[in-house]
Amino acid sequence: MNIKARLFFILMLYHLTAFCQHEVITPLKYNKALQSAFNHNLQRSAIVNLDLPFVDDFSNNADYPDQTKWLDSKVYVNNNFGLNPYTIGVATFDGLNEQGNPYNNSSASVQGGCDTLTSFPINMYSKPQGGTYSLSDSIVLSFYYEKKGLGDAPEAADSLLLDFYNPTTGLWSRQWGVAGGTTGGQDTIFNLVNITLNNSVFYQDGFQFRFRSYGAQTGNLDLWHLDYVRLRAAYNTVTGQLDTLLRDVAFIKPIGSLINGYTSMPWDHFKTLSTADQQDLINDSLKVNYRVNDDTPNDVGFNTRIFDYTGAYVSGFGQTNGNIFPNRPNNINLAYTSPLDSIFPLSTSITDDSTFFIVKSYFSNSASFTGVRANDTVYYKQEFYNYYSYDDGSAEVAYDLINATNGKLAMKFDIVKPDTLRAIRFYFTQQGANVSNNLFTIKVWSSLSPETLLYQESNQKPSYINEVNGYSTYVLDQIVPVSGVIYIGFQQILPAGLHLGFDRNTTSNSKMFYNIGGSWNNVGVANGTFMIRPVMGDTNLFASVQDIDFNTQIVVYPNPTKGVINIQSSKRFNPHTVELYTIEGLLIERRFYTSTLDYSGLFSGVYLLKVISDNGVATKKITIQN
Repeated sequence: MNIKARLFFILMLYHLTAFCQHEVITPLKYNKALQSAFNHNLQRSAIVNLDLPFVDDFSNNADYPDQTKWLDSKVYVNNNFGLNPYTIGVATFDGLNEQGNPYNNSSASVQGGCDTLTSFPINMYSKPQGGTYSLSDSIVLSFYYEKKGLGDAPEAADSLLLDFYNPTTGLWSRQWGVAGGTTGGQDTIFNLVNITLNNSVFYQDGFQFRFRSYGAQTGNLDLWHLDYVRLRAAYNTVTGQLDTLLRDVAFIKPIGSLINGYTSMPWDHFKTLSTADQQDLINDSLKVNYRVNDDTPNDVGFNTRIFDYTGAYVSGFGQTNGNIFPNRPNNINLAYTSPLDSIFPLSTSITDDSTFFIVKSYFSNSASFTGVRANDTVYYKQEFYNYYSYDDGSAEVAYDLINATNGKLAMKFDIVKPDTLRAIRFYFTQQGANVSNNLFTIKVWSSLSPETLLYQESNQKPSYINEVNGYSTYVLDQIVPVSGVIYIGFQQILPAGLHLGFDRNTTSNSKMFYNIGGSWNNVGVANGTFMIRPVMGDTNLFASVQDIDFNTQIVVYPNPTKGVINIQSSKRFNPHTVELYTIEGLLIERRFYTSTLDYSGLFSGVYLLKVISDNGVATKKITIQN
């Protein structure tokens, strides 16, 4: 089904549904994360022939694939679009290039080749330990794939393909493929594929494999998600059989917010509450989703640690013995909880109006499992900034009110401390139809029934910020005193929607409303969250770049380290590149910014870590103790 036909079908479907006949969610036209990342030129790692095994579960990179394993940067590595992956992080194939833009904008219905993911050359001839590979080693390529997930489903004419490269002939050959379509629930599960390389022509130095997708070239459409790619000699000399099982305990989702209902709220609002009220706002427990990919029972220990914005440890919870879940099943998605409300630092000496905490959850005995170590640890940055938010900062689709002249939408916020509203942040997404000149009116209500208006400001236009957390900030022309329940939103003027960002990884439907023709209704088109954030307080909204000490904008921990370090950056810094130098100033490595880095292969010593953003450079000394 082409794009025009698909959108027509969607619109007709919603018009036939009385409750949400004016609501529609559509796939994104662009990817703000990739648009932001691609603006910074990076040097790819030197292309070298890799040895077996080749393993990547996409848990250790953000935005782009691992530049030491893959030749392409076209797929989107993320934690947002895959539904119930085998490990945290997937590679998403869509109709957007490495810049986050459509491959082809010539028409709304253009189809063709889209994303490609190509491995580095691999030595399939010589074994690292000596000798040569043969067919008796039974080299197997394994991977998991999912259609759709939390994005747009590929149609029957779309496909995901796998090719092998023969270094002797210089030719690629098709080895596997799957068509789109969503019958039998296949759009919500990851499917395992095992391919045995039973042709000796591939047992050469310089072998490669690649995945390719075919579908719509005009946006974040026809999604395929790839997880846990492994190429290895699978013959087990002990059992005399192929060993194709995945043995890895892994987290499968990021940690969620610690605040009940919110992803952020102003720190000065939280800290002025009584201890009892603070405790009511903190979730009773921290739920972390994980999966044991194994057929042998293995008990798992967990730890949760909380650090303040300086990286100092403030509290934690641990269960490290081996019999926590003695009857725990394997090979299904599971969850564990820690008693969060009893360990969160309610009493603190932090006096700033904004702060954040780093939450780290990790397995205490993951060394007993084979597999990727990066998926054994997950982090969450709990923000207490100068705004309220329900969303996670990433839009998976766009929300629109269609055929809705003067239509209104609103989001409910409970302001826990009387304050002033200074600005409102809206996350608008660029879609096929340009609505950047369509006017709307910002509105703030104290009640929707009866409708009681506190503030409005007309003649506003959507604006687009092409970066992660790319919110447009609308500074109000007057300070608005607020307290208790308020509703933030806008009224569009024309029938077309304004493409408001809609987060599918959080659910706030009970707080979201729309009004077409006089009555307010709860949003019912899909579970998710409007990306609207009210900014509070009477202090300056923005700090001058010249006033920022960039070295204070990042926190690096643990330091000293055995190799794995974590980086947390302030909201105003937004890094894109990381460089590592010897203490003498010799560049060792340059890579895309990720919050977790692994330098465990380096010699012990002191190194310089440079974290680079558009605003400036932050430099930290790190000590590696191997």
